[in-house]
Amino acid sequence: MLRQKSVGAEQKMRVAVLFSGGKDSLYTVQKLREVGHDVKLLLTLKPGSAESLLFHYPCVEWTSLQAEAMGIPISAFNVEAGREEDELRECIAEIRIQHGVDGVAAGAVASQYQKRRIEDMADRLGLRCLTPLWGMDQMRLLREEVESGLEAVVVAVAALGLDQRWLGRTLDRDAIEELGRLRDRYGLNPSGEGGEYETFVVDSNMFKKRIVVSDLLRVWRGDRGHLELVKAELVEKG
Repeated sequence: MLRQKSVGAEQKMRVAVLFSGGKDSLYTVQKLREVGHDVKLLLTLKPGSAESLLFHYPCVEWTSLQAEAMGIPISAFNVEAGREEDELRECIAEIRIQHGVDGVAAGAVASQYQKRRIEDMADRLGLRCLTPLWGMDQMRLLREEVESGLEAVVVAVAALGLDQRWLGRTLDRDAIEELGRLRDRYGLNPSGEGGEYETFVVDSNMFKKRIVVSDLLRVWRGDRGHLELVKAELVEKG
């Protein structure tokens, strides 16, 4: 199986990025570009269920705005529940031919489940797998993401300590410190990779325009909830 080397040691490649629109997928794009990889395409897969262990669910239908803001082509597919790995492999095989990519990247940080499946899929297709955030200290990663200019909004929560007040909250330094306290108290994964929370990025140093949300729905089901964006658009920065 092909295994991840340090990003700096990688040969410069044409890469497709598995892209959810959350903080880690945006930061993955940034890290790849910093070391000279050519991000040819963003690939968004919307799972058939919010319970997916492999793909991000909330707000993924709006990733086209982020792609436009960065000037990167995007392909989006609905994924049937129960066929996620098969359909991912089919999508990657298709874009490999269409876009000439020789690598696929993901924002995995600590999930062996996600990383191994993406590595296995890439290996079968003869592609390199890049996970530039893998193994990073999660509190350090959160701080780096904020300091890099990412403006990420919490769009779903499902963990002890994360109540309705977190929905719509910007992931800033105060929020990160609070996540650290919740980690210590409840064992929460501060990066949210265990499904504790999900984010959607509305601005970045890579964006030529920022995203403004003008209408949304707040859904709360006892101990968890999410935001559904109804209207959002790109606007000039300034």
